[in-house]
Amino acid sequence: MIGAMERIRSWFNRWDRGLLIAEALLVLISILAMVSAATTVSTRLVLRHAWWMVAGIITHIAIAQTNYRRWVDAGLILYALALIALLLVEFTGSLRLGATRWLSIFGFSFQPSELAKLATVLWLSRLLAGAQTPLSMRDLGIAAVMAGVPMALILDQPDLGTASVIGAIMLGMLWVAGVSSGLVVIASAVGLLLSPLGWFFLKEYQRTRMLIFINPAIDPLGAGYTIIQSIIAIGSGRLTGRGWRAGTQSQLNFIPEHHSDFIFSVIGEEWGMLGCLLVVAAFGILLWRMIHIASAAVDPQARLLATGLFSWIAYQAIVNMGMVMGLLPVVGVPLPFISYGGSSMLMLWIALGLLQSICREQK
Repeated sequence: MIGAMERIRSWFNRWDRGLLIAEALLVLISILAMVSAATTVSTRLVLRHAWWMVAGIITHIAIAQTNYRRWVDAGLILYALALIALLLVEFTGSLRLGATRWLSIFGFSFQPSELAKLATVLWLSRLLAGAQTPLSMRDLGIAAVMAGVPMALILDQPDLGTASVIGAIMLGMLWVAGVSSGLVVIASAVGLLLSPLGWFFLKEYQRTRMLIFINPAIDPLGAGYTIIQSIIAIGSGRLTGRGWRAGTQSQLNFIPEHHSDFIFSVIGEEWGMLGCLLVVAAFGILLWRMIHIASAAVDPQARLLATGLFSWIAYQAIVNMGMVMGLLPVVGVPLPFISYGGSSMLMLWIALGLLQSICREQK
């Protein structure tokens, strides 16, 4: 009996406990928020969300028991599969909400762009780990192409939000891999000078979103409706909120997509500023432990892998909460671990499994 307890304690000590605490907080927040938000749409969404969460947690535990190096080695295969899936979306994908982003496989809808995030992190981890420091122009070019191909395919769906996530992943990993400060300054200056040209490459609805970000009142019953209702919901929550399942904006369905991209507005209305701060604290703990795992890693592949996963989750969480509060343009990215979405939920839990694998292997 004592020997069994020691083995259990030894097994548990190899996990990052701070990461586990953040995971538990996010699961609790997600369940409570989804029960309130999704039941006004369909109770089946709550069950599906719970099913994907359970599947993700089980996958997370299984991934954590393996060596992360195996997944990095398989990065090219996963990257190729992601590109094939993104190409299939172009021809056989399902159209929803004006965008073609989903494939139907054996009755299940899957979003290949979510796999592309994970695959890009894994492949760049292997690619950049063997590069010289500081990175040569050749290595920078290869990394840019590897990230640029899925970004271009995702932009064509169109999905600016997910494409920008992959861009953030690439930039974060390049920084840690050792890009020279001179190149950063040059690239930043060129990007700033060329940024106005990006307006001409945006689709009409994306241009409208940019204008709505500047002034939602220019189309209060059209393109600006969602963000106006979201801001009203968060503001009406004040300090402690209206109470769980007692928010008028969410319960009366004034906020479109309040179970997915705009679920943070439901939390703000029902839980108030204190509830929003709880969500920020949960992500703060999660990201702090991710930084710790990355900085403590001796293996370059582990350090780059943790950095890529950090860039992914940090960028997506900040952009989602920022757009819901009207601080950033609406680009359509879900709140990690909380918003409804099976593909996103599964890939994110795999990401945390890889982080726990790094932690366990280092220990």
